[in-house]
Amino acid sequence: MKSKLPILLMFIIFVGMQLLALALVPLYPSDYQAFPNANDPTNPIIYVVMLLAMTGLMLVLIKYGLGKIIKAIFVFAVGTTTFVVMLPLLYQIIPNVDFAIYGSIAIGLVLIGLLLFKPEWYVVDAIGFIIGLGAAILLGLSLSILPVLILLIALAIYDAISVYKTKHMIALAEGVVPLKLPVVFVIPKKRDFSMTQLENTHIASEPPEEREAMFMGVGDAVIPSILAVSAAVFLPAAAGSIPDANILVAIGTVAGSTIGFFALMTYVLKGNPQAGLPLLNGGAIIGYLLTYLLVFQNLSFGITL
Repeated sequence: MKSKLPILLMFIIFVGMQLLALALVPLYPSDYQAFPNANDPTNPIIYVVMLLAMTGLMLVLIKYGLGKIIKAIFVFAVGTTTFVVMLPLLYQIIPNVDFAIYGSIAIGLVLIGLLLFKPEWYVVDAIGFIIGLGAAILLGLSLSILPVLILLIALAIYDAISVYKTKHMIALAEGVVPLKLPVVFVIPKKRDFSMTQLENTHIASEPPEEREAMFMGVGDAVIPSILAVSAAVFLPAAAGSIPDANILVAIGTVAGSTIGFFALMTYVLKGNPQAGLPLLNGGAIIGYLLTYLLVFQNLSFGITL
């Protein structure tokens, strides 16, 4: 039972992020977008290029031992992302611009302080969840169905190449995890686990039975969530006599990614590093397509140009 508890916690994080994103997205303005045209199929290309550039920068900084610069970049990202995520939510609570702005800044500073002065696994995981949740909502609002499908397929292919062929994603994880940054969710196997136990360790090369924790990339939870959010935002709210059609398809997407999650865990338990997105994104896409067919009964799949 103890050996399965980390899997259960990963499952709660993975599904919880998707469901919470669906619950919160109606609180955000429909034009709260990162791209001016949500239907533009070049948007995911821009995102992937930015991701590759950031990954390359991180690898160079890791190679030359410049961990402090990496930490500074992530601290800045935590602060700015928190501000962007919290601003609309706080405005919903009290519709006052000053309250929303200063409240968002305050929350961002609190998270930064915790990350700098109390970077235990539960702090790292909580901040990773908040940042990931915000990214899922923002990208789901910013990308309609076709761009999201392109993004999920492209990132699944990239993830497989980076883990199984070039292996640079493994090097990135091993370089960033000891810095105690919200890049991966850290799920300890023992109650007395501390992030200090990850210092000077190579998490990928350790035998499975000797690893102190299990790990799941924050992106593994975020990327499938984008399709669920996009379905809820961009699909029609009704299909004939079926109400909440968009939500039904979004839930079907979550169900598909969940099946992909359990398929992934069968490989993870064997102990070798696994590319999560091929199974997670694949499950989300299949769940979306099947549910869309059942609900809307046409082959457009909600794609508009």
